[in-house]
Amino acid sequence: MKELGDILRLWERARAAGEEAVLATVVKTCGSSYRNPGARLLITASGLRAGAVSGGCLEDDLAKKAFWFSENGRAVRRYDTTADGEINTSGYGLGCNGTIYISLERIRRDNATTLELIGNVLAERRCAAIAHSTDTEHAGERLMIDTSGHLSDSAALLETEARQALEQFRSRSVTLADGTEFFIEVLTPAPHLLIFGGGVDAIPLVRIAKMLGWQVSVFDGRADRARRERFPDADVVCRGTAAQAGAQIDPWTVAVLMSHSYTQDLANLRELAAYPMRYLGILGPRKRTVQLLADAGLNSAGLPSALHGPMGLDIGADGSEQVALAVAAEIQAAFHGREGGSLRDRCGAIHPREQARDRAEERLPVQSIACA
Repeated sequence: MKELGDILRLWERARAAGEEAVLATVVKTCGSSYRNPGARLLITASGLRAGAVSGGCLEDDLAKKAFWFSENGRAVRRYDTTADGEINTSGYGLGCNGTIYISLERIRRDNATTLELIGNVLAERRCAAIAHSTDTEHAGERLMIDTSGHLSDSAALLETEARQALEQFRSRSVTLADGTEFFIEVLTPAPHLLIFGGGVDAIPLVRIAKMLGWQVSVFDGRADRARRERFPDADVVCRGTAAQAGAQIDPWTVAVLMSHSYTQDLANLRELAAYPMRYLGILGPRKRTVQLLADAGLNSAGLPSALHGPMGLDIGADGSEQVALAVAAEIQAAFHGREGGSLRDRCGAIHPREQARDRAEERLPVQSIACA
């Protein structure tokens, strides 16, 4: 999410200077790749960049050729880094041994539709979809469904697939009857982290979350804790409880209870238990969490898998910064339906896209993530 913010900010600079830019988007991968479909890179006419489509290996080539490739409209550039591919991998320094398809789109002041849509998704906190052609011969074909559900244009079948992707909150690749391939990308808002507790241990968590591009709101009932100067990076700092935060909760909201006040944590837990969230973390020992649940009148047997108490991955954390790292990593894993274990111990591909999204959907009802 941070990359999208960086890309939008760079485009604002370029537009103010009267520059054009090229937006590169990964739309298809075969075999291993460093980035998944949907990864983006913006290159301005003056050579500035934001985002990435690889581990830094393809960016130089794109900086040299992207304006040329996109001179006559959208184009799809294929990078084959396999042993039998046409690219000299030693020259590119690539080690993924896969094929990457990158869509290139010229961005002008009067034609920045994709970036405008991304900005609307982040600002309005509603999802949208873009269907990108992955074929070099059909690179100019595209469909967009904006945050209000309005359709740009294209075949009825592709519209059906795109709306299904939005309803299921799942990007996907599809092949139409004529053999044309499309990557249907579902654009979603950034995670919104609600932190209930303004202690010193909340400070590094705010910093890490903002570094990841998340929205962050800090709530505390104590005036000396809920102060803007304590959390300059937070989007919202409020003296209040979960009752005041309820209006901000949407399907991309997560929350942590870390006030070190049993009374505040109990009141906030009772309020938050009514909302379907992908992650609800409680700081402190297991015994304290069990007591909180009992006093809140919650049946532990029926609690959602989104509840994490004690919160945080088991990384041997000690101290505020390390605890913040463990919590942020656990939230990231929960958002993607992952367990947070070592990749070394994982069987199969690192990015099993369909399985990961299926598990994520089990934590959030489909009706809670409609696009409108």
